[in-house]
Amino acid sequence: MLIIQETGNYNTMIKKNIIIGLFICQNCIISAWGSTVGEKKDFYFFSKQDEKNIRLSAKVEWGKEIIKDMEEKVVERRKHSLEVPVKEGGHFHHYFCPKHNLLFTFDWNKPNQHYCSACGKDWAGVERYDRAWIYMLHMKNRDYMVNCTYLYLATGRKEYAGYIRDMLLDYAARYPNYKVHDAAGKETYQHSGKAFAQSLDESSWATDIAMVYGAIKKTLIKKEKEIIENGYLKPAVDLLLHRPAEGNWQMWLNSGLAALGVALEKDSIIEIAVNQKEGYRNTLKRHLNKDGWINEGSPHYHYYPLEALLKTAEAVRCRNINLYDEDMHAMFVEPVKGVYPDLSFPAHSDGWYGANLLSQSALYEIANVRLHDPLLQEVLEKIYAGKKRLDPAALLSGKAIPSSGTPLIQKSYLFDTSGFCLLRSGDKTVVLKYSGNERGHEHPDKLSFTLHNGKTELVSDFGTSGYGIPDYLKWYKRTLSHSTVLVDAKDQKNKKGKLIAFDDTHAAAEIDEAYPGVKMIRKMKLSGNLLKDTFMCESTDEHLYEYVIMFNEKPLLQGEGTAILLNDSEVHQCIQGTMVWHYQHGFICHTPSAEITFELPGIEEIEVVLGKASGIPSNPTVNDGPGAGDMAVRPCYPLIIRVKGKCLNVNASWMIH
Repeated sequence: MLIIQETGNYNTMIKKNIIIGLFICQNCIISAWGSTVGEKKDFYFFSKQDEKNIRLSAKVEWGKEIIKDMEEKVVERRKHSLEVPVKEGGHFHHYFCPKHNLLFTFDWNKPNQHYCSACGKDWAGVERYDRAWIYMLHMKNRDYMVNCTYLYLATGRKEYAGYIRDMLLDYAARYPNYKVHDAAGKETYQHSGKAFAQSLDESSWATDIAMVYGAIKKTLIKKEKEIIENGYLKPAVDLLLHRPAEGNWQMWLNSGLAALGVALEKDSIIEIAVNQKEGYRNTLKRHLNKDGWINEGSPHYHYYPLEALLKTAEAVRCRNINLYDEDMHAMFVEPVKGVYPDLSFPAHSDGWYGANLLSQSALYEIANVRLHDPLLQEVLEKIYAGKKRLDPAALLSGKAIPSSGTPLIQKSYLFDTSGFCLLRSGDKTVVLKYSGNERGHEHPDKLSFTLHNGKTELVSDFGTSGYGIPDYLKWYKRTLSHSTVLVDAKDQKNKKGKLIAFDDTHAAAEIDEAYPGVKMIRKMKLSGNLLKDTFMCESTDEHLYEYVIMFNEKPLLQGEGTAILLNDSEVHQCIQGTMVWHYQHGFICHTPSAEITFELPGIEEIEVVLGKASGIPSNPTVNDGPGAGDMAVRPCYPLIIRVKGKCLNVNASWMIH
């Protein structure tokens, strides 16, 4: 715990942080520390009604369960050292076993040893793992303080406010001495942080810590407020003001600034976060698709920035700024039309596999309170058929929500701006991805598909692994790891495709820029348990075409295969144990969940390769629902039909069990 006293370091800290922060926009310089004279409302994160609802919720059975869960977590956290780290934190994506793509098991007592449950051993002597351990500790401290905040508001017990005060004072003492650094440990100002290796994580953390401070501010004496504001809050503002970015990064920067502005009671900071060139409103205009998805290409990179947008809206309500508009409503309602019956999403691009609505329950709790749409409560009812209602934010509602275990059966749907569609027949779903956003998180995967039989995915897009492991760029972000066509052993160019047909049972799309001189068309029809899939490629030149399906279940092929080494490219070498079969005109393969008949008109001899590769990766961001469980990477079974010629025509008929 920090002892409040006048010291040389403290005075230096004060001098450094009374410097006025400036924000440079197109034709003006705006003071981030401007006057707050003439304001009509108080600064707060929880309104009087919010606090009343939290107290009322805590007195009924469902609310008592949330209180008990938070109390247990706080008790558990206090069993371990509460000292704030002296060194800077690192990057979340560096806290993975490089062999098994698995998040290390956090051990409070081993900051320099990192256990992989798949390896059965500790990894040591790697500084970036040690720095990532500090990242994890910061995040656990954030969760601890958030739980203490809700417990304080729910019970009025001041010891919870005291726990927060003590930790914030320690952070205020440490933060000014943290060096600016990036994920590589370099002292650079581009996307860099201090407590963390990225300004992205700095802003996410600041969003919650500002709220925590605001909730207990009235319990602090003047000197404590000064130390926390000058030691952490104001330096955090200064850092975020000088880290302009795009997309989800900027959305989180704005969220951090908005929350810090409220905590510091500075409308000038809030104005920057909401209304200036890179503020909330303009950033959302650039990045929200007309179909309701944020344009970063995956469910993960929709809900991750949506959390920032929601927390911005929460923070600025006290300034009579209403961001709960049609756009906010669309971002919660429209993606629901893209889930499988089990409430999970197909993974796309750099999104984590296993993203699902259950993992977004806290966001939907807040949206349900603010947006007053019955559909949002229906979503929560289905969510709570699959998990307990334990999110602290649920206390804001002041009401019980029943569970509904009825499967979510929906009609076929097109997300035209985002570039994918879902064909549905009962509980069966096929997803065709034909376009994208051409941004950094996009994958070279046009005309790829996924298939769900109502219980599980038979064919998957695996999304991403941790960014810091070798397989991320070597395998997961390559065309060969997707169920589409690879030409001449090269990745597709990151270009947009075009939908040419769509109705309740049919979808068709084409692309002619993925490979120069090659036109690719995919047509799909889903009716009952039968899926018809036709893939055609046309060119005036001869090419090696590789039609790929990424099976989660191992297919059985007719006849005996022979061993073959795939060495066409580096990514081909990621497929192990490869066997080859040769057929005439067509063949049949079986999995436990489907029978697939392949026909290739005009091709007398067909080469079919089957192997084993890295499939569904570990997803440490999902704790509930399908895809939950931080387990080692699961295998997949790539089936590749290889044809040399000017054209390719593959007709696949799936009988789904």
